Amino acid sequence: MRVVGCGGRQGAQFTAPFSRDLSYTPPQLMKGSDVTILQSLLLRSPHVSGLVASGEYGEATKNAVEAFQSGNKLSDDGIAGAETTNLLLDLHMYDGYKDSGTVLPGFKYKVYIPVFKNRSVEVSASLYDADNNLRFSFPVKTHGQNAADGTALNMLAGDGSTPTGLMTFDLNTPEEDVKDFGPYPVNRAVQGLAGNAAFLISDIRDGILMHTGDFDPSLPLPNSHGCVHSWPADIKQVWQILVNDLGVVVHNNTFGKLPYPYKPQGLLSIAIVD
Repeated sequence: MRVVGCGGRQGAQFTAPFSRDLSYTPPQLMKGSDVTILQSLLLRSPHVSGLVASGEYGEATKNAVEAFQSGNKLSDDGIAGAETTNLLLDLHMYDGYKDSGTVLPGFKYKVYIPVFKNRSVEVSASLYDADNNLRFSFPVKTHGQNAADGTALNMLAGDGSTPTGLMTFDLNTPEEDVKDFGPYPVNRAVQGLAGNAAFLISDIRDGILMHTGDFDPSLPLPNSHGCVHSWPADIKQVWQILVNDLGVVVHNNTFGKLPYPYKPQGLLSIAIVD
């Protein structure tokens, strides 16, 4: 989503998740998920140090924005307008997360999905057991919705592509909407551990599932609202392997209610490979 911004160069437009000028406005400081995302991306800049992603636009954030602007030859006014946030997205949206090739102790399974920056491409996901043995490979799509202008929403935006990084994952009973989610148990991303997922899941983006639906088999897998899509037979197979072979319990679906009441049994790892 792009909207006209007041800050930055003339005619600059915001790119979601940013939609407003962010600035230091004491005594009532600006707050919100966009501030948290701004801070998290600023921490990846070589020009910024000593910043904490607090979700509050304090003096330290103003100084960090000025340092980023100055280091990248922008007007260093300390206001995160459209020009500044667009450049920040261009330079630092991708987290550089790489899968470890292992399953963390205490988890019964991991789903690993290598993705491309172009999320329109279907890729192959891999299901591993606790000992990192490959149990099943299956096609998935991690493309989110498109903005009004037809451009794909990025992984930092609501309803955008599935975020990259490492997150806990858990098996839940089926969603109520069989047409959109299928009749089988779904896997739910619970809490981010590394990469973009660390600050997005579940404080900013929640309700990200791995599921199927009433998909037309003659067409590619459809876009989601940030979830991982796969075909009915594959989601059924994942469920059966988890329960019958790996001893995973199907927890009652929380339908997005927070805090999540169960100990997650698995991991979801998504890494960009191009």
